[in-house]
Amino acid sequence: MPYDRLTRWLHVGLVLGIPLQLLSEAFMKHKATIIEHGVPRARTAMETNFFAMHEAIGIALFFLIVLHILWSITRAGGGLGRLFPYFSTGGSTALIEELKQVPGWLSGKLHETAEESMLAGAVHGLGLLLVLGMGLTGITIFFGMDEASGNITGVTHDIAEVHEALGSLIWVYLIGHVSMVVLHRIKGHDLLSRISPLAK
Repeated sequence: MPYDRLTRWLHVGLVLGIPLQLLSEAFMKHKATIIEHGVPRARTAMETNFFAMHEAIGIALFFLIVLHILWSITRAGGGLGRLFPYFSTGGSTALIEELKQVPGWLSGKLHETAEESMLAGAVHGLGLLLVLGMGLTGITIFFGMDEASGNITGVTHDIAEVHEALGSLIWVYLIGHVSMVVLHRIKGHDLLSRISPLAK
C-alpha cells in the first residue's frame, strides 16, 4: 500500500528534526557551571541556546513520534503491522523471507524495495521506537533536572545515561538508513518519490 500524505509529512518532520537534535546535543551544555581541566566556567550563550533548542526540538519530536504511531494504528491497510511485523505470524514469516536476501546485498543483489516490504517497515518501526525512547527519557530528564544549576541526580541521572546511549544508537541508525538510501539511488531505485509529500 502506498504511503499516505500524512505519513509522508510525518517522515519529513523526522528527517528534519532528528539530525538537528543530534547536532544540537554536540554543542549544548546543560550544567550552568562546567568544569574543564579542573577549572569551573559558566556556560556560554551559545551553549545555553543550543540546550534550549535541544529541549524544544526534543519535545516536538516526541509528540511527532506519538502522532506517527497513533496514525499507524488507525490507518487502513495495516500501517502498524508493517512497522512491527514480528508481532504477527504472517508478518514474521514475510520478514524472515526478506532477511534471507540480505547476504546477497554484499554481492550487489540489492533489489528495489517494494512498498509493502516487511523488512523496510520493520527498520522504520525500529527507528520510531528509538526516537520514542529518546523522547520519553528526554522528557523525564527535563522534569527531573534542576533548571537553575542543570544538576541531574538519582534516578534521573540513570535515565540520562540511557538517553545518551540511545543517542549513540540513533547515530548508527541514521548513518545506516542514509547509506541504504544512497545504495538504492546508485542502483537506480526511485525510493525518494515514494516518501516525498509533494509526489502524487
